[in-house]
Amino acid sequence: MKLYRSTMFVPGNRPDWIDKAPKYGPDALLLDLEDAVPIANKVEARHIVRTGIEGLRGRDVGVFVRLNGVDTGLTGEDIEAIVTAGLDAVAVPKLETVEEVLKVDAWLELFERKAGLPIGTVEIMALPETARGIMDAYKLATACPRVGNIIGGVGARSGDVTKAIGYKWTRQGLETLYMASHILLAARAAGIEYPIGGGSLEVGDIELVRAQIQRGREVGFRGCLLIHPSAVPIANEIFAPSPEEIEWNKGVMQAMADAEKAGKAAVTYDGMMIDYAHVRNALELLQQAESFGIEVGEYADVKAL
Repeated sequence: MKLYRSTMFVPGNRPDWIDKAPKYGPDALLLDLEDAVPIANKVEARHIVRTGIEGLRGRDVGVFVRLNGVDTGLTGEDIEAIVTAGLDAVAVPKLETVEEVLKVDAWLELFERKAGLPIGTVEIMALPETARGIMDAYKLATACPRVGNIIGGVGARSGDVTKAIGYKWTRQGLETLYMASHILLAARAAGIEYPIGGGSLEVGDIELVRAQIQRGREVGFRGCLLIHPSAVPIANEIFAPSPEEIEWNKGVMQAMADAEKAGKAAVTYDGMMIDYAHVRNALELLQQAESFGIEVGEYADVKAL
């Protein structure tokens, strides 16, 4: 799965919200069929989401759908309704077992075939929200090649994970640091390059939202889920390279270029010993900045294996 800094939830029963959501600047939208949709509107929401996916084609935004959980009996029909060109991934809540992942994989393959899409077009984003699912995060992330991300991160004052684990919420978030780190490590070990964290559920305290998103980045997540447009620019800023990071890494490239001219492969830069491992990091960061439309300018051309 590519790098998505900001993924914004949109209730699947609100066609007007789906249509206007891209204007807020998220990298992706997560159209929701689960908890943001009243039970009485579940069937109708499928058709609204399908139309929404079709309307979002060509609008330069990733499109995901959060399904109803496998234990609800609604998942297969959700998938049948929404698999179409333009759908990038489905997020599956409350996942606990490899068998559940494989069931979703089979449904996706069936309806990709019916839609005339290449097998594997739609990725799976695993959302473990129970103690068992969180503990077995690596098993879920490696259940099948279709799993493109596994999501975890910031805790909330209330919700499925809060209930499952029983922690007492604090603004500092130390009570969920282990869980976030556990899921992050599972994602990385499974080969997921850009793990997505759960963002903040707070909407009335922008300082707290920023702190929680920043905490996710510090742990190692590369993007997050968002429930309100006001958080989009914050996430896009935090998960994109900063001007200071860009300049520092351009300095890495120049220092290594100078070292090569002197016949060296290691040199001290900004008080730190660097070598080709740091060139690889610098190149990735600079290329990501350019992909987000950030002006990087010229930098030294250094190759690293």
